[in-house]
Amino acid sequence: MVERVPIQHKPFCKECGIVKNIGSDRARKLGYFATALGRLKSRIDKEHDRSVYSIAKITEAQVRLIVKRLEAVEGFDDPYSMTFHAQLVLFERAIRSIRPDVPIAVLEEIMARQR
Repeated sequence: MVERVPIQHKPFCKECGIVKNIGSDRARKLGYFATALGRLKSRIDKEHDRSVYSIAKITEAQVRLIVKRLEAVEGFDDPYSMTFHAQLVLFERAIRSIRPDVPIAVLEEIMARQR
């Protein structure tokens, strides 16, 4: 015999109808990625001061361009339509489009500390 289970209502956007992601992979606000970008900038700046052969510093203009690229993505800040993993991919693409010389290992280290 089949037991009837009541339907569980999940939160959804009243404007567009997208069901909110209630899993552990929740989207973060833009400030989270701006903080990670600041940490990346300070890490690269310190490394640049230590060694002549390291990669160049990240300028304020490059930081603004990366943030502008993230802001340009529709729904980047929306917890209903974006997952954290998708945000990480977009964040990495934005950085690599402006600064392709930044090693992926440095990005992964910064994001691991940020969590």
